[in-house]
Amino acid sequence: MGNLEKILKEKFNLEKFHEWQREIIENVINQWDTLVFMPTWWWKSLTYQLPWVILDWLTIVISPLISLMKDQLDKLNSLWIRSELINSTISASEQNMILSELTQTDPTESWAIKFLYIAPERLNSQEFLRVMQDVKISLVAIDEAHCISQWWHDFRPSYMKIKGFLEKLKQNQNFPVIALTATATKKVRLDIVDRLWLESYKIFTKWFDRKNIVILVREISKKDDKLDKTLEIIEKTPWSGIIYCSSRKMVDEVYTFLQLNDINVWKYTWAMTPETRENMQNKFMDDEYKVIVATNAFGMWIDKKDIRFVIHYNLPWSIENYYQEVWRSWRDGKKSYWVVLASFWDTKIQEFFIENIYPTKKEILDFYDYLYKDFKIWEWKWSQIMKTYSMMASESKVWNDMKIWSILKVLEKYWIVNRWVDWEIDEWFRWRWITLSQEKRIQSWILIDWKRQELLESEAYFKLEQIKKLLFYPSCRKRFILEYFWDEEDLATLEENCKSCDYCLEKDKFDSWKSINLVNLSVFEIVLDVVRRFDKKFWANVIAGFLWWSTEKKILDWWLADNDEYWILKEYSSKLILALIESLIRQGFLEKTPWMYPLIWLTDKWRISIIKEHLLKNEENELQSFVSLRARDDVFNKTKEKKWKSKSTKNATKTNSTSSSTFEETLKLFKSWSDIREISESREIWQVTIEWHIIRLYEDWRIDSDELLKIVKIDNLKLVKNIIDSHFSNDTEKLKPIKDKLEELWMKDISYFEIKSCIAMMKKNEI
Repeated sequence: MGNLEKILKEKFNLEKFHEWQREIIENVINQWDTLVFMPTWWWKSLTYQLPWVILDWLTIVISPLISLMKDQLDKLNSLWIRSELINSTISASEQNMILSELTQTDPTESWAIKFLYIAPERLNSQEFLRVMQDVKISLVAIDEAHCISQWWHDFRPSYMKIKGFLEKLKQNQNFPVIALTATATKKVRLDIVDRLWLESYKIFTKWFDRKNIVILVREISKKDDKLDKTLEIIEKTPWSGIIYCSSRKMVDEVYTFLQLNDINVWKYTWAMTPETRENMQNKFMDDEYKVIVATNAFGMWIDKKDIRFVIHYNLPWSIENYYQEVWRSWRDGKKSYWVVLASFWDTKIQEFFIENIYPTKKEILDFYDYLYKDFKIWEWKWSQIMKTYSMMASESKVWNDMKIWSILKVLEKYWIVNRWVDWEIDEWFRWRWITLSQEKRIQSWILIDWKRQELLESEAYFKLEQIKKLLFYPSCRKRFILEYFWDEEDLATLEENCKSCDYCLEKDKFDSWKSINLVNLSVFEIVLDVVRRFDKKFWANVIAGFLWWSTEKKILDWWLADNDEYWILKEYSSKLILALIESLIRQGFLEKTPWMYPLIWLTDKWRISIIKEHLLKNEENELQSFVSLRARDDVFNKTKEKKWKSKSTKNATKTNSTSSSTFEETLKLFKSWSDIREISESREIWQVTIEWHIIRLYEDWRIDSDELLKIVKIDNLKLVKNIIDSHFSNDTEKLKPIKDKLEELWMKDISYFEIKSCIAMMKKNEI
């Protein structure tokens, strides 16, 4: 062990270990199974390559990435460490020669094979398994170990063979296993342990806190504003940078804009030829270009020291994808910036993609019947279908090219079809060859894991929710990332203010927003009450539209406009009402299904809050803070049928103040009209506020009981009084339980204003 530094320098030409690398290597050499969750760039490979020098026999590396195998193979062989690979890139005769050499050569000889890289699909070969049982093995390394997890979108069925492979090898010998991945969420980590049947093992998780990377979230939805902000970042930041876009179209748009503004920029997408991509990448590495605009295809093997910023121009699929791309910007240890230019409403685009990427069981089976329509059951002719996605979408009545692509991905995964692309044909035509590789079966005999398809869809929505929470909720970005990746080591040393994310750096701004309550607490109660009425019937946008008086066709078609509480929050904007719903979801009062149009329902926490009335009040700061962050500049409904005259926010705030002048104006109009809605329209103040004014005026003896009874029904007030006397012992601080009890007793027509009026009159003994 004392010679590890010497081995590091002499064999690998490296001066020193990175933090924890030595500890991991020692753990492997001591024959302990090891789980390593480390960022992609942190010399993970060294932790399973260096132990060979001491353990001496063959190290098997299981990896799903052919390019990664080739890269590591070249590096090892350049260090005079004999390495070979067995995958689809080499011929059967070459594979047989390698296997023959392994069984006939003393592994301790200097010229013997020390490392064998294999794809997981190699474990399907019984001949390979037989040969490996006769080879002395010092270590089995499983790279990209997240692929064994059912929760990973790129799950490889062949990874399930690893456990059986290890059991067979260990029948005659003992060796440690090391599993490595940069995807270290708690769910994936537990799944890896379970599927490898590891018992005595040690976990190493660290380095997810890149202290020199500053995370900045800038919510921008307008295209021109986003392009201007991108240009501003580039001009203010020295050295190199990467801009990630979600599509080739977006890459072209950003690239053209930057070129027109004299930025030394190039682009990178998979639509380019391999030669062009390699040429562009090399020029970027050699500083011929300052900026690369790219899809996520760029950067996997980039090791450029001076990348100072990574801009995400669009929302990515997951936190894992985000963070892997950000890791490319810090390698010389100097301060770098990760900037997100995205709007909360961009998540709707992601929801659209998820809906299309995970087709329903019915859609898959209907398309299967379309593909096999010319065959009888059990006929199997390796028939080829040569049609564009568009043609198949039309003929199959799926009507969606993207969904056709997704369905074919599922069918290909389960060996029902094979497909390939001939890139010589005009790419705009996008011709596809599909070969039917199974006989036709009745639907119940089609071997597709439907439960897994549902799990993948649910996980995709879960990951999208995590992206929302990371980028758009008011909390420390660094802390959220460390908790997401379960990095307890870095969490233990993270200060309350990380000083390296926009939330912590701009704490004063967030704190000032927290001090502004855009709505009364009763407005949250109203939202909860409406959700209770529509429990699990509608999704958030429909409920929000119902509350702010939307005239969308679906709301009118479903007769929601006839409901008594239609328009109850019409004074507020749809953005604010959606923020109210999101805040209640975030605090656990509401829950939603993981679909594109998630249904909303009440949680047990809400039901508890009815009994423990302080619960909603205790969390008001968090609720108001989130609403302020989401909709601070878009509070009022600007599209009502009777449009109010435009006023500045400052004037509106003055009008909404509790100064004597505003009460006087309400009183004056009340004495003239006695109609709350007309007063609201005239004063350009929401109706709930006018109701509050009237109650206050009554309490201050400015309005008498006879005047109040002109706008409320005395019979309703008497019913409210009876309920309060019978069930609430004069405890009238919280209105919602009273409203619920009235509805329970079929008194649904009694409004909150009538409840408030009754309470005010009871306090004055006038009812």
